[in-house]
Amino acid sequence: MPHMTLLKTARILVKKHNFTGQGLREAIPYINAFNGKRFVLKIGGSVLNDLSLIPLLIEDVVFLKKVGISVILVHGGARQLSEAMTARNLPVEVKDGLRVTSAEALELAAEVFMEISQAIKTEIETNGYKGAIFGRDSGLVKSTQIDPAAGLGFVGVPESVDVALLSALAKDVIPIVSAITAGVSARDIGFNVNADDVAGIIASAITAEKLILMTDVDGVLDASGQLLSTLTVSQVEELIAQKVIHGGMIPKVQTCLNTLRGGTQKCHIIKGSARSFMDEILTDRGVGTEFIRDKAP
Repeated sequence: MPHMTLLKTARILVKKHNFTGQGLREAIPYINAFNGKRFVLKIGGSVLNDLSLIPLLIEDVVFLKKVGISVILVHGGARQLSEAMTARNLPVEVKDGLRVTSAEALELAAEVFMEISQAIKTEIETNGYKGAIFGRDSGLVKSTQIDPAAGLGFVGVPESVDVALLSALAKDVIPIVSAITAGVSARDIGFNVNADDVAGIIASAITAEKLILMTDVDGVLDASGQLLSTLTVSQVEELIAQKVIHGGMIPKVQTCLNTLRGGTQKCHIIKGSARSFMDEILTDRGVGTEFIRDKAP
């Protein structure tokens, strides 16, 4: 822990993050194990809508940075964008889970997402650290358009990450990445990209220790509605085949599987609630679903 003594770390965990007893005993070894590691945390639009949650989440992220664990924040903003489009009398249309994005809607999305990034940056600075915004103009993530015949407009799929740019700045700041990206071609005006996919490609590009998708569901549930704490790749594939995992959860778990294949050690899906991020990564049981590779035969 380069920035804090063990005693100070323990005191902060107790005072600010509600870790006591067994939870505290579990947290310290995890902090030691993750020292020098990088996490990618995706914050969904529904989570961003809870104004009481963001200060707690950023407090957790800054704490981890101070004990030597770097967190790269990736955010969406679907709900906020829908509200802004309605206010501008722009049609809100979704096809196969993807927002139809006209050129006008793309520019509005860039504005809305920049406002979200700025709000997160302000919260980071309130906690005594620096944040750096990576929006469309940064060129950090570059995307290509989804098949034009699909009629989705400026909706893209991420293709590349400028790892050198991210690594150079991430040493001293907490990166904030939005899901409005640049295009691969200089002629592209940019694309609206699924934030899970942006987080996933970044995690793979930097070989992150963890990818955490914070959303509005607890994690993956079994057929009886019970939370599944840990799943291997083969178990996920079986649950999809059985239609236990279905609907909007499928692309999320596919992002996790792709990221595991890309070299990330573990992926997690958790519900955005007070302290759920820390409870998931610094306790034995966690609060959501973690995804791991199958053990070698």
